[in-house]
Amino acid sequence: MSEIRSLEELQTPDRTALVFTAYGLGKAMPPENLARYLQVLVANCELASDVGESTRREFDRLRRLFPYGVLEYDVFTVIDDRALLVMEQALRERFVQWCAGAITFEDAASGEPPITATVRSYDDVFAAVKKLGRRSRRRKQPRARWQLRVGPTLIDFNGTLAGLRAWARAVGLLRGQRTRGIEHAMSRLGNAVAHPTGYHRTTPVETARTLHDLAELINQLWGHPTPGGRLYPAPVERDVNVMAWNDEGSLYLAPADALREDTDAEGYVYLLVRCVFRPGSRLDDAHWSAFDARFETTQFPADYLWGPGSHSEALAWLDAHHPEGDTVDYVDRVFMLREHDGHLYPPMRTEVAAGLTGEEQRGTWHTVRADFPEHAFAHVRGLNGSPTAHARTGDCESCPAHQLGSGTHEQALRAAEDAIGTVIHQRPPAVRTPDSFFWPHRF
Repeated sequence: MSEIRSLEELQTPDRTALVFTAYGLGKAMPPENLARYLQVLVANCELASDVGESTRREFDRLRRLFPYGVLEYDVFTVIDDRALLVMEQALRERFVQWCAGAITFEDAASGEPPITATVRSYDDVFAAVKKLGRRSRRRKQPRARWQLRVGPTLIDFNGTLAGLRAWARAVGLLRGQRTRGIEHAMSRLGNAVAHPTGYHRTTPVETARTLHDLAELINQLWGHPTPGGRLYPAPVERDVNVMAWNDEGSLYLAPADALREDTDAEGYVYLLVRCVFRPGSRLDDAHWSAFDARFETTQFPADYLWGPGSHSEALAWLDAHHPEGDTVDYVDRVFMLREHDGHLYPPMRTEVAAGLTGEEQRGTWHTVRADFPEHAFAHVRGLNGSPTAHARTGDCESCPAHQLGSGTHEQALRAAEDAIGTVIHQRPPAVRTPDSFFWPHRF
């Protein structure tokens, strides 16, 4: 018979939990401080107001229970496991909302008429999928391929978590190439929880991260990206900045208004760009110094505005044009990359690639969807001679990229327009910083 503990014993802090402090593992924290710290860890895990009620109540329960880990360390593992299952619950609830009462399946190969099923709950979805399976077996159609109608396209859908993720991607509720792999990992962890094979324990740090990731995923399913988010970030703010460099290798980036305060430094060349500049922030651009007006060599999108020129010329242009900052979405961007004479060039924006001359269009071109240019570059480089196979069409399982097309410049541009619509031709000047020459060698 298990031990029956008193209320006082049940309220005794768990010493294992006390050593997880705000500064990492260390001397045990006072229980009062840990209780507050645990609440702070998940205080900003907020769901949007229009998130489905069932999903909201389940998530709120997990967040409310999290601080009780101060009394029982295994609470963190229970919450983490349950959070991974709530991911599928959220997808199911959002799917039922999207159905608006009915779903349609089609088998394009058989020529049979579409089948529409009424949906009031997710149980109806499962019932429809099973009915289609029985129908195929009864009619001796082992190769029947009933697919879910999603707008103008058909997708494979069997009602499982994988099918729900494919649906959410198809309708644009989930986005980002990097998070595609993270979603797959979360799904596998959820399956391991649903079908356990052994004992395990999770730390409060890991559980807090899972709750934050779950909040981002749920909000994204209801159309709300997360400002500064790790998985589904909202558009990032860009400001007008000045880059300056000299022949001695000095290179710096500063807000454009710094031109009004600084005097003209001897030997410096100035360039005005609209880019992300957040020193010390996770959103600071790690590759800003590699700016190239024609190639995508910065981590976040950066727009050429003016230059290069002298300090006085830069200030005069700034006063005459009054450029402003903006916000830009940086996930699921479409890049075009050129291979020619054994050389792979850095990624280009589609509109810049469209504006190239006939001579510049020579070679093999690749159209790739990726969140960052280095991901697109690494993917195309991996198509040739990589020990790990990279997909030549569709989602790549080896890296966070999606191959949209390859071939001539015309074919690659057509693939880009199929993905994002009409591309406006641009031809910015051939302006680059000294560091841009080293960009491909970083990857």
